Amino acid sequence: MAVGSDIVTPELVGKHQFDELLDPSFDATHYAHELVRSRDTMELKADKISSIMTDLSATSSSLDARMRATVLGTHEQILEQVLGVASVDVTLEQVEDQVREIKQYMHALRTKIRVPYEQALEYTRQARNLQLATRHVRATSKFMQLVRRLAVQIPESGGRPDYALAALTLVDIERLVDTSDLCGIDVVDRALATEVTPRRQQTANEANEMLVGGMRRQHQSDVGSGLQILFNLGIISNAVDTRIQASIAALHTIITGRIDPRALHIGVREHNARATAIDGRDMVGIDTILWTRLEDMIDAVLASGLEVRVLERVLQRKRDVLRVDARVDASYLDVVASKLGDRVLALWWTKVVDTIAREIHASCDESSVVRQILTNNYPRLVQLFLPRLEPLLAARLGGVTSVRDLQSSVASVLIGDEDTGCAGDVDLAQSPNVRYSDWGMRVLWTRLLSVFEAEYVNKAASRMDDSVSRCFPAPPPAGLVDAQSTWAQRHNTKSDELQAVSTVPNRKLVASVVRSVGTELEMAKSDARLCTMVARAATRAISSFVATTKDRLLSVMDNPRVVDPCAATAHPMTRSVIGLINCVEALRVGISELCQPADQPLTAPAQSVLCTCRDELQTFIDAQSDVLLDAADRAISQALLDVDNSSLWSHAEHALQWLQTQVLEPLDPRRSSRVHTMTDSYLTLFVHTVCVTMPLAETAKLRLASELPQLEFACSQAASTMGVRVTGDAYKSVRQMRPLLFMTSRELAQVLGERSAEWSSVSELDLLNHVVCRVATEEEAACVPHELLGCSRREWLGCVAGSEFVESTDVCRNKEMLHLWDTRNLSASCRAVVCECLKRMLKHKLADDLVALIQAALSMK
Repeated sequence: MAVGSDIVTPELVGKHQFDELLDPSFDATHYAHELVRSRDTMELKADKISSIMTDLSATSSSLDARMRATVLGTHEQILEQVLGVASVDVTLEQVEDQVREIKQYMHALRTKIRVPYEQALEYTRQARNLQLATRHVRATSKFMQLVRRLAVQIPESGGRPDYALAALTLVDIERLVDTSDLCGIDVVDRALATEVTPRRQQTANEANEMLVGGMRRQHQSDVGSGLQILFNLGIISNAVDTRIQASIAALHTIITGRIDPRALHIGVREHNARATAIDGRDMVGIDTILWTRLEDMIDAVLASGLEVRVLERVLQRKRDVLRVDARVDASYLDVVASKLGDRVLALWWTKVVDTIAREIHASCDESSVVRQILTNNYPRLVQLFLPRLEPLLAARLGGVTSVRDLQSSVASVLIGDEDTGCAGDVDLAQSPNVRYSDWGMRVLWTRLLSVFEAEYVNKAASRMDDSVSRCFPAPPPAGLVDAQSTWAQRHNTKSDELQAVSTVPNRKLVASVVRSVGTELEMAKSDARLCTMVARAATRAISSFVATTKDRLLSVMDNPRVVDPCAATAHPMTRSVIGLINCVEALRVGISELCQPADQPLTAPAQSVLCTCRDELQTFIDAQSDVLLDAADRAISQALLDVDNSSLWSHAEHALQWLQTQVLEPLDPRRSSRVHTMTDSYLTLFVHTVCVTMPLAETAKLRLASELPQLEFACSQAASTMGVRVTGDAYKSVRQMRPLLFMTSRELAQVLGERSAEWSSVSELDLLNHVVCRVATEEEAACVPHELLGCSRREWLGCVAGSEFVESTDVCRNKEMLHLWDTRNLSASCRAVVCECLKRMLKHKLADDLVALIQAALSMK
C-alpha cells in the first residue's frame, strides 16, 4: 500500500521546532499563559497559536499514516509467528499427555517400593528396641551378679570382708551404671540403695581407717592396703588430699598463737607462780618459754611429717596396674601428684613452713623482744630444725622433693647450667645429710631463716667492726691536743714520741679483734653457710683494719727521716711503723690459729675464706716490712760499694745498727729468708770492695783486716735476731780474706796455682781483682788499671764489679773494650776485662814474683 504524498514525514516535522513542546517538564497551561501574556499584538499571538495548532495537526496526521503503513508492512511476519505459536501449543499438549502417563507410572512404582520400605523400617525399629531391651536385661543381670558378688565379699554378718576385691567390684558396678542407662529399673534402684551404697561407704571408711592407722603406727603394709582400696575406688587423690589437709589443720591449731607475745608472758607468769626455790633458780624468762614452745612445735611437725613421709613412700612404691594414668609404669604418687599439683610431702612441707613462718614473723612484728631473741640466737634457731627434722629433709632418707624442683633440675641439666639455689650448695655442719640446695631446706631458708640470718650476720659484722674501731679511736679534740703539747714541753718529751704512742693500736685491742672474730665463728660453727657468711664479714672487718693501718703508714712515711738508716739518730716514728706492722702480724697469727682450731675444725668454705684473708695479711706484712728492709739494704749496699770512701765501714756499720735495733729486733714477722739473703749480699759486697781497694798499702790492709770481723759480727747479730746463722760461701770468703791480705806475692801465686777446696768460697773474679790491685799498688806508676784500659776509674770499677752488682748497661764506654763486653753474660765480660788488664800489665817490666802471680791468675780455671 503506497503512502500518499501529502503525508508529513519526520524530516518535515523536524523542521519545526518542537523542542520546548517535547520537554518532559512541558506544562501546556503555563505555555498558553505565556503566549497570552507576551507583548506581541493580538494578531501576532493569534497567528502564532494558529501556526502551532496547524503544525500539531499535520504532525498527528503524519504519525497516523506512518503507523498504518507500519502495520500493513509487518502483517505477514505477524501471521507467520501466529502459526508458530499454534504448532507449539500442539507440542505442549503432547508433552502434557506424556507427563500424565509418567505420573501414573510413578504412583504405581511408589506403591511397590514404599510399602516394603516402611515394613523394613518397622522391623528395624522393633529389632533396635529388642536389642536395647536385651542390653538392659544383660546389664541388669550383670549388675545383679556384681551385687551378689559384693554381698559375698562384704557379708552382712559373719565372715571376713575382703575390702580390696570389694573395691574392684564397686568400681565395676559404677562403670556399669555409668555406661548403661539403668535408671528407673526398680531392682537396680533398690539394690543401689540397700546393697551397693552402704557397702561402698563401709569400704571407704575402712580404707580411711587403715590409712590413718597405718600412718600413725608407721605401718607401711596397712597404709598400702588402704591406698589400694582407695585407688580401686577411684578416690585416692581426694583421700590423700583430705589426709594432708587434716594434718596441716591439726598443726595449724597447734602452732597458731603458740608463741604470741601475750601468750608467752602468760606462760612466764604461770611458771614463775609455781616456782618454789628460795633463790629463784627455777624461775624462767620469756626466752626459755619461747624456746620450749618452739621445740614443742617442731616435735609436732616431726611427728606429723613422719606420717606424711610414710604415706609418700608407699604411694611411690605402689604401681598403677589399672592404667588410670596415661604414663607407663606410673606409681600412685604420680597419679596423686598429677591431681594435687605436687608431691605429697612437698605440698605438706610448704604449707607447714608457711604456717610456722607466718606465726614467727607475726610474733616478731608484735614484739621486738622475740625478734631479738631469735636473731641473737640464730644458730640455735637453725639447730631447732636440724638435726631434729633430718628424717624429713635428708636426701639419704628420701627428703622433700617437689615436681617443680625436679623439672627445674632437668632443665638446668639440659641447658648446661648448675642449679645454685637460693642459699648455695653448702652442707649443714650439724646435719651432713642435708644441703641448703635441697628443695625442703631451700623452702625453709627462703621463707623463714633468711631474714634472721641476714640480721644475725649484720649484728656479727657490727660487733667485729666495733672491735676494729676501738683499735683506731677518733683523734682527740683541740683542747686535749694543746694540753698534751704543753705536757710534752714541760717534761722534755718530743711531740713525735707522743704521736708515735697514739699512732699504734694497743696490743690488747688488736687481740680483742681476734677474740671477737673467734667468738663469732665459734657461735656460727654449727651452720656451714652461716659460718661462711660470718667469715666473710670478718674478712671485711679485717680489711678495714688493714686499710686504716695502711693510711697511717702512708701518713707516717711521708716524712723521709722515718725510714732513713743514715740519720744520726733514729726517728721515733720508725717504731710506730714497726708497731703497725706488728699489729697486722698479730692479727695474721690470730687468723691462722682460727683457720685450724684444735677442738673442732671449721667448715671448708669458712676455712677457705679465712685462709685467703690470712694470705692477704701476709702479703701486706711482707710489702710493708720490705719498705724498711729495702731502705736499710739500699743504704748498706751503697756504703759498701763506695770503694773510694775510706769511712765506708762507719756508714755501713751505722746502717746495720739501724737495721738491727730499729727494724729487726722490734719486728714480729719472721723475715728469715730475706735477712739471710741481705747478710750474704753484704758479706759478698764487702769481699768485692776489699778486692778492688787500691792502693792496697799496709794501712789499708790493717784497716780492712779490722773491718772484716766487725762486718762478720754485725751480720751475725742481725741474722740471729731473725733466728738465722750466717753460714755459706759468703761467710767463708770473709773468713778467708784476712789471711789473703797479708800473703806475699809468691804465696798468693801458689794459692792461685793450687786453687784448693779451702779457697773455693772466694770467687775467681774477686781473686783476679785482688791480683790487679796488688800489682797496681807495687807498680803504681806504670800499672794503673784504668789507665791501661784507657778509661776512667769509675768505668773500670763498673767493668770489674761482676754481674750481680752491675746496674747500668753503659759501664763500658771505651771503644777498646767493646769487643770484650757482652751484655748477655756480664760475669764473663767482667772476667775478660780483668784478664785484659793483667795481660797489658805483663807488657811492662815487672818483678819476677809479680809476673808469676799474674801468670798464675791468668791460668786459673
